[in-house]
Amino acid sequence: MLVPYLKIVCVFFFICFAACKGDDASTQRQSFFIALPTDPVKVTNTEGDWLVYELHIKAPSISKAELYQGSTLLQTYTDFITKDDLHLASIWLPYPESGWNTQQIKHTFYYTDTNGSEKVETFTLPINSNYPASKTITFPVPEGIWLAEGAPGSTSYHTRAIFPYPEPQYDTTQEGYLIGNNPQRYAIDYARIEEGLPYKNEGTSLEDWYCYNQPVTAVESGTVLFTKNTIPDHQTPGEYDYDITTENVTGNVVYIEHADGTISTYCHLIPNSVTVTVGDVVATGDEVGRLGNSGNSSAPHLHMHLLTNPEGKSIEAYEDGLYFESLPYVFPQFKKLGQLPPGYLDVPPLSPFSPSEDTDFTQKLPSESDVIQF
Repeated sequence: MLVPYLKIVCVFFFICFAACKGDDASTQRQSFFIALPTDPVKVTNTEGDWLVYELHIKAPSISKAELYQGSTLLQTYTDFITKDDLHLASIWLPYPESGWNTQQIKHTFYYTDTNGSEKVETFTLPINSNYPASKTITFPVPEGIWLAEGAPGSTSYHTRAIFPYPEPQYDTTQEGYLIGNNPQRYAIDYARIEEGLPYKNEGTSLEDWYCYNQPVTAVESGTVLFTKNTIPDHQTPGEYDYDITTENVTGNVVYIEHADGTISTYCHLIPNSVTVTVGDVVATGDEVGRLGNSGNSSAPHLHMHLLTNPEGKSIEAYEDGLYFESLPYVFPQFKKLGQLPPGYLDVPPLSPFSPSEDTDFTQKLPSESDVIQF
């Protein structure tokens, strides 16, 4: 899901949900709220192992958070995404090689209350000594050299996006309001690179892009839950032919449910290229459609992510797919050839990519803007 040339329009429909912690809940509810939309997970990418979780905070303003393991300061966090009194923090903590030797991480928040007074509030997050490894899937695109745009990382535009519910939902466990999901937190936008560039000529037609019309394949065997096959491609890279709404944002799309209940999602496919229908059973590597430029996409690419579905939710309407939570995963093997700066594809003409390394990885995810070969 991109803006010119290949970067997402982050869906910051930014409403906060909250849960109260502390001794004086009635006072705290007036000025400071905090909650997690999902439990912490372990993420393994080319830059290391990470404990990852997200905090949604409601406070008049906030300056920083200090994260402690016992008396050890792990991180000072200031990179909040803020809209009015709502704040999103995407926490990525280096994961100890031997696991965590504590059962909690203490967060100290520095904020201003409704009277303009500087305040401090603490929040304690229980953690496990170890977290399970992510599931392994195959790549959804053909072998070659690919830019992993927006791959998982603390600053990735996929990591920091949110889709809201029509109305905030009260969570009795957290005593707060859940306001949305981020199904694409661990998504990757795939753009093929040949001779150092993602396109030939000037990149002004869809066919100039090396990834356009490439086959998109199932990352794991499973059953097709939902498809959409009639949304037009935008015809000129860098331009939108129609408005983006919750009824077309992922473009033509396929959802496949796997044996463990997870769901893989393949977005922005060429119209009328989807080769599967609801109820079809597919094997790993089966083609499900062709890589296109439909929906929230300003240049050809495949957006793919993995969803978790512990409640067994169904996908009956197009927008239902926006209200799941996301799951990290790993690939069996790939080679990292280097890394481009985030936003590399935003402003043409582009400088050709030159490989700067040749490193093999197994059971990892690419990091943001890695250039990989498999």
